[in-house]
Amino acid sequence: MSRVLWRTLALFALLLVPAPASAAARFGEVGGHFSIGYAKMSATDASGLSVSPGGSMSMGAGLDYPLAPTLRAGLDLGYDLLGTRTFPRGSNSAGVDYSAFGVTAFLHWLPQRSLVRRVSLGPALVNAHGVLSVTSGGAGFTDLAVHESAGAVALQVTLMPVKPAPVKLGLELGGRRAFMARGDWTLLSVRATVHY
Repeated sequence: MSRVLWRTLALFALLLVPAPASAAARFGEVGGHFSIGYAKMSATDASGLSVSPGGSMSMGAGLDYPLAPTLRAGLDLGYDLLGTRTFPRGSNSAGVDYSAFGVTAFLHWLPQRSLVRRVSLGPALVNAHGVLSVTSGGAGFTDLAVHESAGAVALQVTLMPVKPAPVKLGLELGGRRAFMARGDWTLLSVRATVHY
């Protein structure tokens, strides 16, 4: 799965490189955004037990350029602090701090007459972490630690005012599905976003 994802991202990156003759013109058309808000993970372990923490802060930023009047292509970076989950086993317990870093190659569709100003879809690479903290009996909890990179698919919907402006404030609703070896992670986010 990761080999296919890397090839897809490499192909998408080649599409983002403008022809040399139009590089100066294209640079003026590059847009960007940054976002901050809340993210929540939903996941289960190999036995079917939920490992979902309470959720926490989510941040993202990206650049994109036009392919057509209603289509743009770009790359986004995102980081999610997903919260801590405590796991009791017998008389001992352990905490796992979850986080995820992601790179997504998005194709953005721009509806013209709606509060939904951007619908984004694309492949992603997610680097997932579950950092274990144990006071005693650590050997019994090593299966809870997560350090894995996995392919994913991402979808975002951005609500913004219709009126043209050089800088727009909006609301970004996002979801990613990371195809992990020990159970897929579903990452949902709600962020305030600034587009320029």
